[in-house]
Amino acid sequence: MADVHKQFTEFHDKIKLSDENEILREKRDKLKENLEEKISDDAPAIDRYLLQGSYAIYTGINPPNHDYDIDVGVVFNCTRDDYKPLRLKEMVRDALDHSSRDPVIKNPCVTVHYRKNGDDAYHVDMPVYVKRTDGIGYDLAWGKSASTECWKHSDPEGLIEHINDVSTDAAVRAQYRRIVKYLKFWKSKKFTSFNVPSIGLTLGVRNDFVPSLGIYDDKPNDLVALRDTLTKMINRFSWVGLDENNNHLYRWKVGLPVVPYGDVFEKMTDNQMTQLKTKFESLQNELDKAIAEERCEKACEILSRQFDGFPIPPVQQTARATVRSMNNTGSSS
Repeated sequence: MADVHKQFTEFHDKIKLSDENEILREKRDKLKENLEEKISDDAPAIDRYLLQGSYAIYTGINPPNHDYDIDVGVVFNCTRDDYKPLRLKEMVRDALDHSSRDPVIKNPCVTVHYRKNGDDAYHVDMPVYVKRTDGIGYDLAWGKSASTECWKHSDPEGLIEHINDVSTDAAVRAQYRRIVKYLKFWKSKKFTSFNVPSIGLTLGVRNDFVPSLGIYDDKPNDLVALRDTLTKMINRFSWVGLDENNNHLYRWKVGLPVVPYGDVFEKMTDNQMTQLKTKFESLQNELDKAIAEERCEKACEILSRQFDGFPIPPVQQTARATVRSMNNTGSSS
């Protein structure tokens, strides 16, 4: 097996969130300031803000469409008995309205779009929450019209804690987050006709993560960790029947570990889930080939077929020898 640690490090540096996120943080802070200054006088007091999404769990990647986003929830100091969901979201939308941005009420949140040269450049999603009398999570203001509005029990902080607690070992946590980022980048290139929820991949890796660190040093082996984790995830798929052409159909159920629980892939059809399984298996096959390669440039050529832009070193810079510390295939934690 070739030592491709350097190339994985370069690839990770390429796909992880760039300096654009500094702009998003500035926009987020400005929105919070504007919300507190301009929200209606009859609105309840703001209790706190919740950083959510990939920023909170350190798995953000540079989006392929350059539409950067950040999630920050706002918690109001009231309960579901005090206000209707849509009314609170309208208060938030109206307070954030500005000539340079366009706030829109969507089912799970208020989304604020920022444009650059006429195109969407980045956006901020702001879920609206109220407190619960039982103190377990929050009630989320759901819906974008009077016919769809409702309160949904949600625990965003519990979800973040569950994901970030993948291990007490810093090196293992860091590798877990890299594996999630590799798969998020991979799915952004492989699935364009339908959406594979990133939270599903994040939790799927969390459930079946197999770390791989060096036996004789602390050098991580992301190639082996990715292959071993993917293998366990593929084994989670279950046969659910046949389609109209007698093709086998499969599903992979990944449960949300906090309220409202449920399957995070429930909106995907059986056919879409089966396509995911098929592409997982293709990726697994290529990872096996890369592991079997002794020359670094050949292994990287294989990886570049699945991960667009994966660096391929010149032949003269590679060595044929395998690295002793790379022989570890990892173990479950």
